Amino acid sequence: MHPCGDADRLASGSHDPAKRRPETPHDEILVAKESGRRDRPPVLHRHRASDEACPRPVPGAHGLLQLAAVNSCAPVPDKAVNRAAGRVDALGEYFGSSTPAAGSDALILGNSRDQANRTVFADAAFPGSRHRLLVKGAKGMTGSAMDADRIEIVTGVCLFGTHLRVTDERGGTFPLLRPGTGQPTDRLHSITVDDDLSLYEYETVMRQSRVIADLADALPPATPLTITVDVPRVQYYLRLLDAFEDGLVPADMARLWFHLVDERHARILRLFRSRLRSLLAATGREATVRTAPGLAPLADCLQQAVATGDLPKTGDLFSRMIATGTPAWQLLRPLHSPSDREHLARISYAVEYLRAAGIPDADAAPLSIAVDDHTERQIFDHAQHLRHQLGHPEPVLPSLGIYPAETLQALTPDGRPDPLYLADVGRYAVEHTGASVDLFGLVDRLYK
Repeated sequence: MHPCGDADRLASGSHDPAKRRPETPHDEILVAKESGRRDRPPVLHRHRASDEACPRPVPGAHGLLQLAAVNSCAPVPDKAVNRAAGRVDALGEYFGSSTPAAGSDALILGNSRDQANRTVFADAAFPGSRHRLLVKGAKGMTGSAMDADRIEIVTGVCLFGTHLRVTDERGGTFPLLRPGTGQPTDRLHSITVDDDLSLYEYETVMRQSRVIADLADALPPATPLTITVDVPRVQYYLRLLDAFEDGLVPADMARLWFHLVDERHARILRLFRSRLRSLLAATGREATVRTAPGLAPLADCLQQAVATGDLPKTGDLFSRMIATGTPAWQLLRPLHSPSDREHLARISYAVEYLRAAGIPDADAAPLSIAVDDHTERQIFDHAQHLRHQLGHPEPVLPSLGIYPAETLQALTPDGRPDPLYLADVGRYAVEHTGASVDLFGLVDRLYK
């Protein structure tokens, strides 16, 4: 028996078009379940928002809970849900606009029996739109956003997702972009990418740009606003270099990889910046849209190193970044060199957070806000860790992390949730009626 009642009493009417409300992230949970076969598209399920305080599992999903109503007076209130809603309200109060305001429900990722490892996204209402947000850094805020001398928003998106295929000489595939993959055991043979953007790339840009525009409209309008778009480029170069060094990647393949990354980076960056400018213009909010340099100063030396076969050590690459004179990188001089190239890439993302928080300028008073996918919130934690390591004082104003839930929750064929970055969902799905759905079009309607 479910601890809060009948577990089978779920989302009644979720497939009844007559009862369905207009498409918004607030009204429904959209779930795409992979078929496990390339010749069959995933099935799109729509589940209604819950009006019960007890979390309800999504049918057919393992480790994905449905919505729970925000209700501290319920017989069995979910404390984590109410805390998440409280953080959304705290944002609205701190911004001085009462926006966003906590809505009526929350989406929960995780097992109901494992309270410590659940991820809770609280419904957040903005004028004209709604999102489900995970908020970090809002506890114990004092003062208001009016105290900031500037506002710095940092956002980003990774490349390719499932639209990359790497094969080895035995004909097997190597999951280059999957975290924790390690090194290939066989010599790699080919790298191919789909020309079309992956659903992950498109959905992330559309979702996060909409959230940023809504936040910009809620923040004090007279305070200068800078939005930094951090799309990896050279960080992706590094992913293939260990295998290159071990003789498992030929030089022409490494050069091809660099080229493919450069093309995709430029394309995603154009889309993200254009989308932000368009949405900001619609709100009338002035902002500077900045591109994060990342590890760009290393691009030429890595391209030359692949040509000669003599790759610089990680410590040498770290020293080159410090030598650029960028204040946040120079601040890292006392630290030990990164343990490996992947560690260097992670530091580069955290450096943008340090810069946004005004570090190392102790007199600066920026309000820094990270808007990213919830799977990237370790960057926020890494930046905080670096600041503590360096003994730098607490920023004058809060550093916030705002993580909107994905529009679409992807499920593997056996029902396990998978981030869109790793899920091979594709562009098209079918509903239970058999009707085809263009998921890009669905995202457009949700975040127009």
